[in-house]
Amino acid sequence: KYVLVFSQAHLDFRIAEFRSVCSLWDIDACCSRDLSPEKHIFIAEFESDICLHRILSRAVLIKAAFELIAVAKSYQRLFEDIRIGSAQFEKYNSSLQSFAIRILSFGKKRSADYCNEIIDKLGGMLPLDKCPIDLENASNVFTVIEEYENCGDRDSSLSNIYFGRLIGYGQSRLKNLYNLRERCYIGNTTMDPELSFIQANLIKANMGSIVLDPFCGTGGLLISAAHFGAAVIGTEINYQIARAVGKSSRVGKKFLTDKESVVANFKQYEIDDRFMSLIIADASRHTMWRCGDNRNDGIFDAIVADPPYGVREKGRKVGNKERKTRWTFPGNHHEIRYPEKTKYALSSVFTDLLELAVSVLVIGGRLSFWFPVFREECAWHRNISTFCEKRSTVWAY
Repeated sequence: KYVLVFSQAHLDFRIAEFRSVCSLWDIDACCSRDLSPEKHIFIAEFESDICLHRILSRAVLIKAAFELIAVAKSYQRLFEDIRIGSAQFEKYNSSLQSFAIRILSFGKKRSADYCNEIIDKLGGMLPLDKCPIDLENASNVFTVIEEYENCGDRDSSLSNIYFGRLIGYGQSRLKNLYNLRERCYIGNTTMDPELSFIQANLIKANMGSIVLDPFCGTGGLLISAAHFGAAVIGTEINYQIARAVGKSSRVGKKFLTDKESVVANFKQYEIDDRFMSLIIADASRHTMWRCGDNRNDGIFDAIVADPPYGVREKGRKVGNKERKTRWTFPGNHHEIRYPEKTKYALSSVFTDLLELAVSVLVIGGRLSFWFPVFREECAWHRNISTFCEKRSTVWAY
């Protein structure tokens, strides 16, 4: 058995990401039925440490995982269980293996004196007399995890105490490695890195898969997919965003420079070999993609998108604007012509996106997109669900 410690952020994505990562590695995720957004510590069973290492190599919302040694409601009972099960520590009792003891507390802050007292008691109890102590880089890190009821309350009571050996950490570090402050090129709506990596897990981006973002922007969603090994391609209708010209989105900076571009973002993270192309195109025009003779063959393994909602970025597609008298000029005034763009209704954006998925996704492919709703008035959500159910058999199983 293992103890999984989840991040306390983005609770609504916890179960979906866990199941998706398990599916990616063909790991049985039946234990996910017991997962809850309210409970941040979870006991799960896996065949071996290898399964857990694979999950940790992808999961953003798992902070750490531990091999469960004992669990109790009180320290008295925990110490007794450790004493009774002392034989299981024999494999760690070697001069070649160092150890350390840590304490994690969830729901209540603990003083250094309190932690040191618990560590001293455990240090004198564990049968590891041959092991050297290494507080910096120990071979085995034994950890006490305290779980409290009513997190944040001063009078919260101790609910469970877990004792385990550290297996590893999740990928929460990626949000710092790919933070937007240090990214070469960003826009007004560039996705938060942590959310983009969660989305990459939902579509199971992996080595050998091809991922499309039809509303690419500065490539924020494609970067996370490329990090996990996917070959990525995007389309963007806004010429200035696609070519990185015009005003900068950074505070205190007026204009973009020639050093800023979507390609530069991929080069910054040394994943430019996975960036196939950025095409200036209208996402509503699906005929640009050719699937061959068999329509069910598909092109892409996944589609990832953050469509324009009309708040910070307006939805636009190629079309004729409403004509006005002052717009009528002789032909020689328009030697260089660009396609006109018209409004792109929010409802059409998402139905077109689903139609695109039907057209270009391989069987079993995944579509992940952000959808804005007022929770009190989410009738559109029901319409989208109905549409998916009617068409899903064409492109998914």
